[in-house]
Amino acid sequence: MVMYWRFVVKSMNNQIEEVIYNLSNYKDIIKNVNRIDKMIRESNIDFFELFDEILKNNREEPFLLMTLLVKKRKLYEFNYFNFYEKWLFNYVDSWGKCDAYCYRVLNPMIELYPELYSNILSWSKSDKIYVRRASLVCFIISKADFSVDYDLNKLLYICDSLKDDKHLHIQKGLGWLLKYTYLTYPNEIETYLRNNVNVLSRTTFRYALEKMDLLLRNELMKL
Repeated sequence: MVMYWRFVVKSMNNQIEEVIYNLSNYKDIIKNVNRIDKMIRESNIDFFELFDEILKNNREEPFLLMTLLVKKRKLYEFNYFNFYEKWLFNYVDSWGKCDAYCYRVLNPMIELYPELYSNILSWSKSDKIYVRRASLVCFIISKADFSVDYDLNKLLYICDSLKDDKHLHIQKGLGWLLKYTYLTYPNEIETYLRNNVNVLSRTTFRYALEKMDLLLRNELMKL
């Protein structure tokens, strides 16, 4: 009987993996996400063991599926973070993966567990481009207004550590973060931009101004 159930579990696992590996684009992922979620639940296969194996193929579709399933299932227990950080370092290798992972997986974790700030600090020093980008984008809450609700001093410390970064996707990520932080801390971000106008790249600076009123935006662009 034990051997029989092992066979059943392995067979179900193979079926799930085949469905996931056959996903060909984002529209395909959205179409099948509920079906795959149901298959995983009915199989009693461990979610993290399954994706720890599947993500090794380093394809974008399984990775994005994972982010949707994490959000759908609200898998935000603290003990899951070891998997999430490992997946960040091993499989986040594009801005698309990075931002989806931040919005759906990392941001809810850092909002729930302030002690993860030390991990974010270490990400900002990584030699991996999209781990560094994640140390910025992970502060942005995935809501209609992409708000930021985090300790400003801690956030700006990360910004300071990356404001000299030469990679375009880091510069854009920094500008993206400052743009939405402005909605929560308008005076402080205006001051930060004025003080750092000669340090920040023009790409970062332009992105950071996008949520300001036209008059202020024009004034700062002339600095």
